[in-house]
Amino acid sequence: MVLAFVTMSTIQIVWLRSSVQMREQIFDDNVQHSLSQAAEMLNKSTTSMLQIDLEAVPTSGAPDEITRPKQSIGSGLDAEETRMLRRIEALAIDSVLPLLLKAHGIEVGAIIGVFDRYGQPVYLDEAHDPYLENLAKSIHKVSLSSLSLHLHFPNKNQFLLHNLLGQFALTGLMLAIIAWGFFTAVIGAARNKRIDRIRRDLMNNLTHELKTPISTIGLASEALKDPDMQRDSESFNYYIGLINEENKRLGMLVENVLQASLADSGKMQLFKQTLNVHDLIREVSKNVAIQVRKHGGKVKLELEAEDPLVFGDRIHLSNVVFNLVDNAIKYAVGDLVLHISSEQATDGVELRFKDNGIGIAKEHLGKVFDRLYRVPTGNVHDVKGFGLGLSYVSTVVDRHDGSIRVESEPGKGSTFILRLPRNEIELKKT
Repeated sequence: MVLAFVTMSTIQIVWLRSSVQMREQIFDDNVQHSLSQAAEMLNKSTTSMLQIDLEAVPTSGAPDEITRPKQSIGSGLDAEETRMLRRIEALAIDSVLPLLLKAHGIEVGAIIGVFDRYGQPVYLDEAHDPYLENLAKSIHKVSLSSLSLHLHFPNKNQFLLHNLLGQFALTGLMLAIIAWGFFTAVIGAARNKRIDRIRRDLMNNLTHELKTPISTIGLASEALKDPDMQRDSESFNYYIGLINEENKRLGMLVENVLQASLADSGKMQLFKQTLNVHDLIREVSKNVAIQVRKHGGKVKLELEAEDPLVFGDRIHLSNVVFNLVDNAIKYAVGDLVLHISSEQATDGVELRFKDNGIGIAKEHLGKVFDRLYRVPTGNVHDVKGFGLGLSYVSTVVDRHDGSIRVESEPGKGSTFILRLPRNEIELKKT
């Protein structure tokens, strides 16, 4: 993929460079054609040119010198050079050459100079003295007898680039599209790789979690087949209770996956009603009391909100509370201590779930509510789960127009802060 990107970019750059070189070659050819036409005009033996030649011949008794125009430079020209210089001045080469260049599609200012056989300037406007060195080295020149006519274009590069502006824009667009496609593909590949890894972890955890209750139920069922076991009421009731608990666990696993799927697909339906969140929290705490005691923990309730009424879905909000409690149980260090508190907010009720768990590192805080994301804990089976619970919690809270965030530090536990708005209009209707 990288090779393809480099190859395509190189092709585009080479193509652009070739276009510039081709355009420059066309420019040079057109300049040369214009100079050739000017030289042909100067070398023609027309009546006007012959008259100019006669005027250039010194009369007898006159000093053997040439009267220079104000823009001519140099002295000591022979008769042939003098005649050619007179022709150049008479033809008004400063006006003719721009017209010839324009006829060939070159509309850029040119500096004109004439040099003798020794490379000395004999015709140059004083204002163009700073370009003398560039004129002498110019490749745009034509011979006029023993003189040479030179052209220099100070704005040649700007002229060429202006004409190639469309190609530059097209090339830039193509490179931008190639770069965008390349980086999109790289990001997509990285995302797919991450999702694939998460899915593998999910399947590993799902298999592990399903195997345990299935195996337990199987063993308990085999034990109940023993006639002696049926006569021992205490053992019989133990195994029946064990099967019942493991069956509930299986149901909860399936429910978590189902609810996460509904939340992700956007098909979650809410049946809202006026609820007392304090009663809802007490009910969930009562239902998980056995599980909490099993882990040697306790849940402390500090429900102090003055108006705990909200407008929401009882089942989904109960699942939110259960998931947050279950999360605290999973990541508890030693005996679980979970504080659930509430306080009145200006727009509703704020709930806090503070645990004594392992905590979450700063770099993972922004990802804990992502679907299938699990905070790394070493061995993937150390803490059971699918990475679906907090994603589901976040979706339910969002659907209730609420908010949830987490505050945590490694080794200092976590605090999930949940805010549910109090829908005044709906509450008044009830």
